[in-house]
Amino acid sequence: MVERNHDDDVLDNVFSWMEEEVKKLNEEFNKDFLKPNIVLSGKTGVGKSTLVNAVFGKHLAEAGEGKPVSQALEEYNLPEVSVNLFDTKGIELDPKEREISRKSIIDEIEKRASSPNVEEHMHVMWYCISNESRRIEDVEIEWIKEFSKYMNVIVVLTQTLDPEDNFKIKIEKELPGLSVCRILAEERALYGNLKIPAFGLENLIVETVNLLPTATKRAFTAAQKIRVEEKIESAKKLVEERLKSYKNLAHLADSFPLGADVLGKGIVYLYIAKDIMTVMGIPVTKNFFKFSKDARPLLRSIVFPFVAAEGSKAAGKIAAKRGGGEAGKKATAFVANLLGKTAGKGNLVLAPAIGLIFGTFNRKVTEKIALAFIEVCADFLRNELDYESLSEKEILDTLSKNMGAKMNEVQEDIERLSEEDIELGENTN
Repeated sequence: MVERNHDDDVLDNVFSWMEEEVKKLNEEFNKDFLKPNIVLSGKTGVGKSTLVNAVFGKHLAEAGEGKPVSQALEEYNLPEVSVNLFDTKGIELDPKEREISRKSIIDEIEKRASSPNVEEHMHVMWYCISNESRRIEDVEIEWIKEFSKYMNVIVVLTQTLDPEDNFKIKIEKELPGLSVCRILAEERALYGNLKIPAFGLENLIVETVNLLPTATKRAFTAAQKIRVEEKIESAKKLVEERLKSYKNLAHLADSFPLGADVLGKGIVYLYIAKDIMTVMGIPVTKNFFKFSKDARPLLRSIVFPFVAAEGSKAAGKIAAKRGGGEAGKKATAFVANLLGKTAGKGNLVLAPAIGLIFGTFNRKVTEKIALAFIEVCADFLRNELDYESLSEKEILDTLSKNMGAKMNEVQEDIERLSEEDIELGENTN
């Protein structure tokens, strides 16, 4: 039997006090994190599965058998991917059966389009045509025109190997007003050492984001693995929109008993980190309280640059800047416990910034730390190409280590903000 310590009890109490507010924050988040419904259409062999793997890092086969939605429409749920994919059937059948399939698909799309719930709608279709074939049949043009009456359609020219865009121009004339994207979803080896690199996917992502309803953009951006820049902008916008909510959560912690209030303030930063990881598509548990217990190394990395052992040169520098103030004094025991052996021996001296991290909520400091973590997550996505094979602990350990280095980079900026806050307080007294 595993023995519980005092810290576990305090943590559980803080979680219970925060539960209702966290639930509200989660509901608020989910309203703008709806899974987009993306319809894949086109003939067999045009590269739909290759496209899905390139964009989302998953093969359709990983979703298992498609769930029939209608006679000619199947839904695929890819594990850990925040999109719903639908695949159409029937365009290659004989005319009579093909018409039955077309009507079945249109009826389902039309029914969903009439729903007041945007979550039910079919949000965008990727109609795939092989650019190598240089051919689009009349029946395909008819289908695309019909589909576009009820949903946004992007014509995706797959398997594109040459720079000529004559076929693209032809389709644009046949289907005016629709986006047409030329892509090569994966590198193609021709002969010898001659290879054509993948291209065009970034444009497809941009076009798709532009067409998606606002409530589904974040989930799609999180799911796609092509444009890290899109993820960065999504995370920045999220933080900007939710700063007031984070502030309310921090103010709730003010009402907690001494010691627990400081822990509550620290947990706010972990909630922000979980939000950022989610919208950037980094695997993270949906259970915030489990995440908070596992993410203590991340909180240490945020705090460590502003702590020094008593008697050290760093401590003298901190003391000269008036220490951590009242909030810093309250936080000393918590910080010492959080850092453990990494803080060294002896008493700790806390920089004034600690007072803004674990004390009064400061918008500028919170933004600075959040933006630093967004940069860390972006670097992680660029460098850890096989991150989905990592465990959640391995991901958090990597992010925590990198956040420590990033906090050292922004340390002076945060200390300057804390000094400005102190001066402002003195001038208003």
